[in-house]
Parts: sequence; structure tokens; C-alpha cells
Amino acid sequence: MFKFQRDAKLFLWGNFLFGFGLTGFIFLFNLYMKARGFGEGSIGTLLAVRNYATMLLAIPAALIVRKMTLKPLFLIVVIFSAIGYTIPVIAESMPQILSGMAISGLFAAFFSVISGPFIMQTSTKRERTHLFSFNFAVSLSSGILGNIVAGNLPLIISRGGVSLVTGYRDAMLIHIVFSLFSLVPFLLIKEKGLADRETLKHFTHIGTSKLLILKLSLPHILVGLGAGITIPFLNLYFRDKFLLNSAQIGYLFSISQALMIVGTLLAPFFSKRLGKIKTVILSQLLSVPFLFFLGVTHNLLIAIISFLLRAALMNMAQPLVTNFSLEMVNKNDQSLISGILNVAWLSAWGISANIGGRLIEAKGYFIPFNLTIVAYLVSSFVYALVLLPMEREK
Repeated sequence: MFKFQRDAKLFLWGNFLFGFGLTGFIFLFNLYMKARGFGEGSIGTLLAVRNYATMLLAIPAALIVRKMTLKPLFLIVVIFSAIGYTIPVIAESMPQILSGMAISGLFAAFFSVISGPFIMQTSTKRERTHLFSFNFAVSLSSGILGNIVAGNLPLIISRGGVSLVTGYRDAMLIHIVFSLFSLVPFLLIKEKGLADRETLKHFTHIGTSKLLILKLSLPHILVGLGAGITIPFLNLYFRDKFLLNSAQIGYLFSISQALMIVGTLLAPFFSKRLGKIKTVILSQLLSVPFLFFLGVTHNLLIAIISFLLRAALMNMAQPLVTNFSLEMVNKNDQSLISGILNVAWLSAWGISANIGGRLIEAKGYFIPFNLTIVAYLVSSFVYALVLLPMEREK
């Protein structure tokens, strides 16, 4: 339908392979650490450290990558990400595991700031929106396949007589090795940088008011706080509360990501009728009852339906939020504002993941799910009070 440029196609392939490999690691990490005897509190700390590392380097990375050509950048990011993810799998002590998660987080920051500028550079105005959407769909599709494979691999490996812990470990290592295949399409991309001197000059100057940046960041912080308390632990929720195995959880997460694709594709149609911010508020408020059901139900079917609908409703709002935020700021500030909003979400998510893990370990899931509900309700109020008037005025 659209004739994407050669470099754009290579990037999509690389993104798919890299995403497939790392999705498997991320899906199995909580299950592996829990099987090794780590509690939710320790797991939350490990997840938080990775996010803190990404947060700290997000804006510096956005500046650094503009002075580098792509081939060495992709090589460094893919290889050191693989090293960072391997260390927690094979390490024995908590400090070693923490160092691996920090390394993976640092290089995740670099990859997160490559996609947008690279897509802008390798597309014309005619197909650019479709390329952004296609890249998002590719990322979710790699996640769907990655979750299915990651869920089944440990069970297949453990049939050979090894323990399930070993099955988790070997499956994670296989996924990490697979992520290295992304180097093939990435290194076939033509040698180029991401920005010229004019872009660099604009990037270091902020023409958008600091008050506007604060207004745009506040909902990201609130949603990040709510999400971090419970969302990273949903695979443990289904394992511990309903005794599902990794394969069953993998299929469940894959269906969830498929519904996220559907929700994301439907969001623009709702936003045309209601506006972006009203659509965001409505989708968040509709997700709240399903969070409550997750916290109180002992029925697996209700938990599954609530999990799937919550994921679709909350995630359909995020592209609209990003779109609205970048429309409101100075054009030359868009890359930097994107980094700032990413930092706002990551910092809040990291703090709450640490707290959420300890709460779940001590008190179970009821309190964390209700704290997530409170954060989402407050963020919806902020959208209505602060951002909705801005959209109407615009």
C-alpha cells in the first residue's frame, strides 16, 4: 500500500527482531526471579533500577545520538543491551543483578530516542503517519509472538528433566541471543546521522514555556505512579492467585497486546468526535472498574476479562496524549519535550514499582490495585482541569 524507503523497512525488521528477543526476557524475568526465591519487593527494586537508569540517560542520550552515525550506534545499543540483560540471568548476588539491570536501562534510553527522529528522516509527509503506526504495530506484534514463545519455552525445556528455574533461565538466554539477530538489518541501513547542525542548535534551546511543560508532565507522572504499583506484577498476579503456568500467562499477555493494537487503531475515530483529551479521560475512567475487579475477584474468567479490557482502554489513550503534547509545544522543542515526558513517566513508574512490589509482598494485591485506581482518577481530573481547556482554546 505504501512504498516505505529501504532504510525504513530495514529498521522495522530490526525493531521486530530486537523487540521479540527482549519481550521474552521481560516477560520471564519476574517469574524467574520469583522461582529463585526473590520476593516482590526485591523484584520491584530491580525493575525500578532499570527505569531509573533509562530516566537518567534519556535526555543526554537524545543529545548524544544526534552527533553519531547509525551503524556504530545500533551496534553499541544491541550488544550492550544483550550484555545488560544477560547479567541478571547468570549472576548470583543482588549487586551483580542490579548492575545488569542498570546497564540494560542505560542502553534502553538510547534506543528509545532513535525511533522517532529516524522515522522522520526516512519518510515523506505522505506515508509518515502510516510508518509511525506501522512501527508501533510491529513493536506490539513482536511482543505478541515474544510472549507466546517465552511462555512455552520454559515448559518445553523442563521436559528434558531440568528444573523449571533452569527452563526459565535457558529460555531467557535464547531470547537474548535472538535479539542479536537484529544487528543484520540494522547494520544494512545506510550510514547517516540523525540531525544536522541546525537541529542541534534548536535542540539545546527550549522555546516552550516551563509552565506548559509542567502542565503536560503532571498527568504523565500520575499515570506512571499508578501503573508502576501493579502493572509490572500482573504476570505474578496470575501465577500466584490463579496458579497459571508461564505458557498460559504468555497467551494471555499476547491477547492483551492484540487488543491494545485494536484500541490504538480505534482511538483516532473517537478523538475526531470527542477530541483527544476527552477520549483520554473517558478511556481512563472506563478502565477503573476493571482494576477494581482485578483487586477483589477470585474468579479467573472475571480476572482475565478485566485484565484484557483494562489494557485495551488504558493503552489506547497513550498515543493521543503524546500527539496532543507535541502539538502544544514549539516545533523545535518536540524531541526534547518527548524526552522530558518520557523521564516524567519513567521516574514515577520506577518509584511506584519499588513501593508496589513491597506492598504486594506484605499485603497482597487489593491495596496496590486501589492505589492505581486513585492515581488514574486524579490524572483524569488533571486532564479535565488543566489540559481540556488548553485543547478547547487551541
